[in-house]
Amino acid sequence: MNKTLLLILCDFLLLTILSMWKMEKEAPASSEVAADAADDSSVSAMAMMEQDLLDTLKYSLEEEAGQSQQLTEDLAAKAAELERQQAELEARESRIQNLEGNLTEAQLREQALAAERAELQSQVQDTQAEVSQISEQLADAEAKALQGQAQSRLLQEELDRKLEEIERKEQALAEATAAAAAAQRQAQELDVKVRLVEQEKEFLQTSVVTLENAVVAERAERERLQEQAGVLAQGVSELAASSQDLREELRSNFEINENQLFSDFENNQIAATFQATKYSRNRFLDTNTSSATILVSDGTDIFALLHLENSPIGLRTNPATVRDLSLDLRRQGGRLAASEMRFLALDPRIVAVPLSPEEAAGLGGKPYLTALEPFKFPEAVLVNRDGNYYGEVDFKLDADTPGFVKMQSKFFSALFGEFSPSTGDLVFSKTGELLGVMVNKRYCALVNSFLPAASLKLGPQFDQVALRTTLRSLNNTLDTFPDPLR
Repeated sequence: MNKTLLLILCDFLLLTILSMWKMEKEAPASSEVAADAADDSSVSAMAMMEQDLLDTLKYSLEEEAGQSQQLTEDLAAKAAELERQQAELEARESRIQNLEGNLTEAQLREQALAAERAELQSQVQDTQAEVSQISEQLADAEAKALQGQAQSRLLQEELDRKLEEIERKEQALAEATAAAAAAQRQAQELDVKVRLVEQEKEFLQTSVVTLENAVVAERAERERLQEQAGVLAQGVSELAASSQDLREELRSNFEINENQLFSDFENNQIAATFQATKYSRNRFLDTNTSSATILVSDGTDIFALLHLENSPIGLRTNPATVRDLSLDLRRQGGRLAASEMRFLALDPRIVAVPLSPEEAAGLGGKPYLTALEPFKFPEAVLVNRDGNYYGEVDFKLDADTPGFVKMQSKFFSALFGEFSPSTGDLVFSKTGELLGVMVNKRYCALVNSFLPAASLKLGPQFDQVALRTTLRSLNNTLDTFPDPLR
């Protein structure tokens, strides 16, 4: 119990004793009522004093409990702080011990390094002495080598190079104890090489004489080989000619199926587009006509082959109604504006557009050759003029129409069903060569010559008068043909 509470209790007891003593002293003896009243008053005063005492004790106990809890918390905090300080102290002691151990190890290492340094210094001194001795030996070896080297300037340069190598080796001797033996070996090797050079010189002198004799023999052999080469070149030329004949023979005897022929046609076909300005219904109209064609060659010249029906004009066209006429040939980005078209003498309805080798190369694709033996196979492959349909068709000769073959009216294609040949379709032989062009629905003109019956300029050089003259000549020629061919 603290001093404050003890003082309060003492004061309370003192006041209680004084109040009881005073009440007994002042109370009247004759009256009971007054005594009762005094007793009641005394009891009330006592009760109030007791209540005050209890309140005071309760407050004192609460204050003491708060102080006790605060003291407990302070004590716990100080204990934790003490433990932390104790742990730090232990950690510091551990670090101090480690530092002392490290210091001891460092001192030991320093002593060991000092001993090693002293030993290395001793070794360096020994090595320097050895180097001095080796240098003297090298100087002696160099003097001996120089004395033995007086034969040629080439040997002197070789010796200088070897001396540089010896100097580099001398620098390496500072780090190795066996450099003296190596230097001696170098000197010995140098002597050996000097002797080898002398031997090589003698050998080269002997070889020069041998080579002179070999050159004379080589010249004679070369003259003989040149004579043989001339004979072989003639044989190669003859072999190349026979190989070409053999390729032609194989090409004419090998049959290609229709699918392969059409695939080849798709890879080489050229889009031909005619542009014309024609007068119709009291005004001039621009017209375009397109079809698929190929390049054809007779082995010398190259042409693009078309039928006149694939163009905006025909043999019965009025020349006065045509103002302009041009033709564009296109293939995979290549483009060519044709300047002329020719009408073949074998049939005036077949148009051949001449191309130079450079123009054909610009368009790309291979030129088809004309058939050498058109009647080797009784079937042919027909591709329509738009390049969309193809199929195998039988044909036969007709004595009344020389230069033409008669095609059957209908045939069956596994991919496209049944359809009939039409004017302007291209016909290929089973050997992959061009057989001809359909001049109508029944007859195919065998294209084996590109001799022109007439020609017509296109583009800026187009002339209506020339068109009139050309159409008149072509109509006269066609009138001489048999009726089945018209």
